[in-house]
Amino acid sequence: MRAQLSLRERKKLQAMRRIQEVALELFDEYGYSNVTIERIAAEAEVSPSSVYRYFGTKEYVVLYDEYDPVAVQSLDDEFAAQDPVAALRRVTTDMVEELESREVDLVRRRMRYAMTEPDVRAGMGRQVEQITTEIRGLLAKHTGRDPGDLDVRVLAAALVSVFMTAIEYWHDTDYREPLHTVLDRALDVIDGITLDRPRG
Repeated sequence: MRAQLSLRERKKLQAMRRIQEVALELFDEYGYSNVTIERIAAEAEVSPSSVYRYFGTKEYVVLYDEYDPVAVQSLDDEFAAQDPVAALRRVTTDMVEELESREVDLVRRRMRYAMTEPDVRAGMGRQVEQITTEIRGLLAKHTGRDPGDLDVRVLAAALVSVFMTAIEYWHDTDYREPLHTVLDRALDVIDGITLDRPRG
């Protein structure tokens, strides 16, 4: 699922992972609101400007997920081959399998702050809006509709909402079920919803 990265991109990714890990350790020990970007930078042995350049804001240090752009690109590919719900199921299955094999504890730690810290939750809302807009564009591209079309808006919102609702349920139920199981159940609810090309 992951595209081949250049050496420069790999170094940037490693730096961002390191900064995020350090930040989460500090948040766990001192509390999210008590840790500054400058403290994160000092502990990670980078400059504050590097943290701002990579993440922009403190909340995005928590929210950053290296899989997001890969998932959007994969959705673009899958929308060309199958219906939207099946496409989302395929992409999220691949993504979650990789997460569960290597990084499920990291995801849980990030989710705790996304669900409990107002600034992080607000940032997540902005992220969701951005991803929804991107998916509207992809749906429009593959159906020949306008991104502002009501059907396109509704379907894009539904696809993003089902994913976010599954993630929140997984957190709220203390991760009792594997994430891939929760996502499968959530996607079953909207299975079969599609979007035809406009007539004419």
